[in-house]
Formats: sequence, structure tokens, C-alpha cells
Amino acid sequence: MNRADVTFLSAGTPCAGWLYRPSDAAGDTPCVVMAHGFGLRRHDGLAGYAAALTQAGVAVLVYDHRYLGDSEGEPRQRIRTSEQLEDRFAAIAFARTLDGIDPDQIILWGYSLSGGTTLEAAVADQRVAGAILLCPFLDGRWRIAHGLRTQPRNALWLMPQALRDALIPVAAAPGGRAGLTFPGELDGFLSVVAPGWRNEAHAGLALPLPRWRPVAQARKFTCPVLIQAGERDISVSARAIARVAERAPRATLKNYDVDHFEPFCDGHSSQIIDDQVGWLRALVRA
Repeated sequence: MNRADVTFLSAGTPCAGWLYRPSDAAGDTPCVVMAHGFGLRRHDGLAGYAAALTQAGVAVLVYDHRYLGDSEGEPRQRIRTSEQLEDRFAAIAFARTLDGIDPDQIILWGYSLSGGTTLEAAVADQRVAGAILLCPFLDGRWRIAHGLRTQPRNALWLMPQALRDALIPVAAAPGGRAGLTFPGELDGFLSVVAPGWRNEAHAGLALPLPRWRPVAQARKFTCPVLIQAGERDISVSARAIARVAERAPRATLKNYDVDHFEPFCDGHSSQIIDDQVGWLRALVRA
């Protein structure tokens, strides 16, 4: 296995990534296109997943979204689902141009927020060969409504910040002021991130979020998909995950005794990774 630094353009902005290739590849190989969740970078726990999938015989392209990590773009820490979907399309297009990559064997991988954009990208691009969704965030309306019920003061504080697109903390403890304040979310981020992570994001994402509902496209999600859900995950809608698993024609759902962040922690990740490797090997052999 080898890893190289790569760069591709999304809407004219350079995005930084790693390209993993199996050392014993013969001919064109499938490629997994991998992106992280809300406010996270490829340095924050993705290397272990990428390396394991590469050892299964596929290439893996891991990248940072615009405005985050090592990718360029201003303002820094800007997060918009529409722009991250554009980044995903750009990453797919880039992967299809690479020597040694089978352009008809692109598999998408997404965690949390990027799980939702993975679904959207696979629906829009029927050439995509498969998808892996890890603890996917699939219903923005649920997140806003649940926040109003359980953290009303923070939800009310967030709205004027969103109107100003203010730079706010990504996460805080319950009772604090941040984009994410459900129990365990701040500690979860801190357990996952590598040095250099910034606990900051522009709040404007909250304005269109109630209308962002990838779950509504479940029946159009026709490629094979592995959905991996945490039984103790309170950060995303379990109902939305179940609905996609029921309605997507070729979905496989697996549940684990984890919260939203434990898939990146020692002692919890091994079975999740093994299941991804097994599902991926069966997909590329089919």
C-alpha cells in the first residue's frame, strides 16, 4: 500500500487529499471516495478506514472539503451541504481520470453529514457502483426540531448567529452555545480529532438545514449501500436511517453498540471496519 498527496479543483478551489493504492494491484482497481463529517478533516480518524479498505484491494481517495483542513477557500470553516455535494462530484470526477482506476467502479464513503451528501451524490450519479454510510446524518429538519425540544436556549441563540453567518463553536457541552450541544457531542469530537482541529464553523448552515432531507430520496438510492448505525447515536435521526434502509432497494443495514463518535475509537472500530471490508469485497467481486 502507498499513499500520495493529491489536489483537485472544486468550483475552481483546490481541494487537498490522499490517494491510497494497493501495492499489488493488477489492472484497473475500484476506488472509494471518502469524506468526513461536520467540521472534521481527513486527519481526524479517516486514515485507519482508508488503509483497511486499501488492503482489501481497492484504491481510496480521501479529501478535505473546501474551507476546511488542508483544502483552500475563504472564509475558513464555512460549511454548506450544497458546496460539499459539489466537492463530492469533483472528487468523483477526479478519481475517474486517474490511471489505474476503474471509472465504473467508484464507491462513495461518508460519515455523518457526508453520509447525507453521499446519498445525494449516488442518486444524482447513477454510474456510482456503491456506497458506505457510517452513522449518516440524513434529516436536517429532525436535527433542528430535536434541538428546539431538548436545547431550546441554544436553538434560539443559534438563529441570529445563522443570519449573520457568525463564526461559532462546532460543539459545546449541554447548556453551552454552539452548533452541536447534545449530550456527549463535545467530548465525542475531542476524542476523534487530531492536533490542529478548529472548534469553529460558520453558523449559516443552520438556515437551509430544515430543508435538507436526503432521507426523502431513499427510493431513488438504487446502488448497493452498506448502512452502519450506532444504537446509542443521538446526534442523527435513527428513524431516517431506518427509512433509508427500508426503502433503498439494495441496502444492507448493520447496527452497533456505539454512539456517534465511537466508530473512530479503539475497541469499537474493528468490527465496523471488518464489515466494510467484507461488504466491499463482495461488491467488487459481483
